[in-house]
Amino acid sequence: MSATSTTGPATSPAASPVTGVGHLLRLVLRRDRLRLPLWLVGLGGSIVASALAVPPIYDTPEKVAGYARTVGTSPVSYLMSGRQAGLDTIGGIVANEISQVAQLGVCLMVVFLVVRHTRAEEESGRAELLRSTVVGRHAATLAGLVYGVTAALLLAAITTTSMLAADLPAGGSLTYGVGLALLGVAYTAITLVSVQVSTSARGALGLAGAAVAVGYLVRGIGAMQDNALVWLSPFGWAQGMDAFGDERWWPAALLLAFTALLLALAARLVAHRDFGGGLLATRPGPPRASRLLHTPLGLAVRLQRGLLTGWAVGLFLLGVLYGAVIPTVPDLIASNPDMADVVGASGQAAEDALVDAFLAYIFLFMAVVACGFVVASVLRLNAEEEAGRAEVVLATPVSRTSWMAGTTAVALVATAGLTVLMGLGLAVGYAVVSGEWDQVLPQVGGQLAYLPGTLVVGALAVALFGLLPRGAGVAWTAVALVALQVVLGQLLGLPDWVQAISPFWHLAAVPTDDFEVVPVVVLVGIAAALVAAGLWGYRRRDAVAG
Repeated sequence: MSATSTTGPATSPAASPVTGVGHLLRLVLRRDRLRLPLWLVGLGGSIVASALAVPPIYDTPEKVAGYARTVGTSPVSYLMSGRQAGLDTIGGIVANEISQVAQLGVCLMVVFLVVRHTRAEEESGRAELLRSTVVGRHAATLAGLVYGVTAALLLAAITTTSMLAADLPAGGSLTYGVGLALLGVAYTAITLVSVQVSTSARGALGLAGAAVAVGYLVRGIGAMQDNALVWLSPFGWAQGMDAFGDERWWPAALLLAFTALLLALAARLVAHRDFGGGLLATRPGPPRASRLLHTPLGLAVRLQRGLLTGWAVGLFLLGVLYGAVIPTVPDLIASNPDMADVVGASGQAAEDALVDAFLAYIFLFMAVVACGFVVASVLRLNAEEEAGRAEVVLATPVSRTSWMAGTTAVALVATAGLTVLMGLGLAVGYAVVSGEWDQVLPQVGGQLAYLPGTLVVGALAVALFGLLPRGAGVAWTAVALVALQVVLGQLLGLPDWVQAISPFWHLAAVPTDDFEVVPVVVLVGIAAALVAAGLWGYRRRDAVAG
């Protein structure tokens, strides 16, 4: 009987279903000794920076009241952050400002980490080797649960600590931290169910990611309409704890009950599904491949169509949300002139200058977000190689260079397309709120001005895969460092030579500054050189071993 049809592990009859959990958990922590800290430093650093930066900006009752009057009545703010309690207090403002990064961040973190050590392990065949030893049927699922819960608790602890460091009330800080932790635990349970339903890691990521998006949008739409729809989302339950407001704890029971039900469902599915299989059966492909799949480029497009579609929808919607905020910028800064410094404008600047400064910040921020896509896309090379599928392709007349170049081309060209989509999203969001549709070309052109920086980060991932495959994951460190420079560079007072490590630091701050051709040419040249180095290295190194 094949491994994929096996209904149980080759374990001792006396073994418990959870035998080996401790060993698996130690293995998980050993493998993620860099990945988990990067998640915590990236998300936690952004949260800490925001929590410490907000109180000095809103240091008078008038400024706090201005925030409550503008942001606290904005439908766009409701959609993005929900109806945060206590917006007439500095604690409520901090909670509202960090909610997007903290809540979405903790959910996405546990989704990626749990799928990596559950379904991805089954798909690669490594889980089969472990189950041939004395490892219980539920051990991997329980290890994934403990790992996800631990990650959520650590990020919640960082968040609570940052709030306390900002001299916010202890009760509100603790309430917010507990709500954030329970939200992460709930999505850990959702991910474990997704892992049992799908037969692939990509499918599990898609299901769990869709659950995050639906929960976030349901909470946002319910907040905009101020109705009971918010109570159909785990995001709404976490926010319903009213940190820095009434600070009620009963919504925590909803999160706990929801989590318990999902964990029971996941346990039942684990007990009854075939190892390597899922609730959704794999659909057989057509008997003959399309002409597109006859080329490395076509194969790369086919393999990455789900990733590209998800990022395209997400980044376009993110652009729409930020575009809808643009018309409110002058009013927000008028209520608190210190906000002008956050976006890099003078407090006395004209309205157009304030909007341009805000746009420059948003263009840069979204370009950094796009770095996540290009690195994930390029590192599909690493995943295909480790899974052994690259070896099958290379056993045909396909050369190493053409195989690697196909995925690289898809990653870089798709990044350019996503950049255009982000600019279109900004223009659409702005036009829907303001009624002005003449900003499409300026918004798209402004976003494209930051594309060379994103391409350099993607090209670095290509070079690492070709030259140092075992260190290809370091490309994610580059994304984290770039984000650190963009979000915290000025706040931390980093010297210029440190900030100059980021390719974005060398680009003109369009539309505040005039577009400069020389930095663009230089960065594109660097990206080309890194891609060439990666292709050269891959032709000369051993496949898989590196």
